[in-house]
Amino acid sequence: MSEHYNNINYKADAKENKLEKLFAEFFAFNKNIPTNSSTPWQPPTDVYETPNEVVVKMSLPGTKSEDIRVSFSDEVLTISGFITDTAPHEKICFYQVEIRYGYFERSIFIPKPIDMDNIQATYKDGLLQVILPKAQQQSSQKFSIKINFHQ
Repeated sequence: MSEHYNNINYKADAKENKLEKLFAEFFAFNKNIPTNSSTPWQPPTDVYETPNEVVVKMSLPGTKSEDIRVSFSDEVLTISGFITDTAPHEKICFYQVEIRYGYFERSIFIPKPIDMDNIQATYKDGLLQVILPKAQQQSSQKFSIKINFHQ
């Protein structure tokens, strides 16, 4: 009974999240226009679980390795950074604007106890991957995670 109830709640939450996103995109029609706003934008992210770990993948094309920060504290993985438009020419008129620039930040709740000593992060070809191995007990420490960058 409980599993069926949880499945129904999960589906209802997923539908509610889709509706919230739809309304947010509709009312924020200019959300893809790069601005110098202090409000961070959120890069596309996948989060999934395997038998031994939780994996987070984030699309960050054009980001310099030194501009990415990853930390884990109190069950929350936070990835932040900055993407700069390095185009050498002056922009007179935009015909299409889809690429995001500026400060980004994404905080992801990790619902499993994590082995914080063995978290790994790699950045290659514009894709950041953070592997969080599962642990037996939960910790409440905060620390930064070193990212291994591949050229």
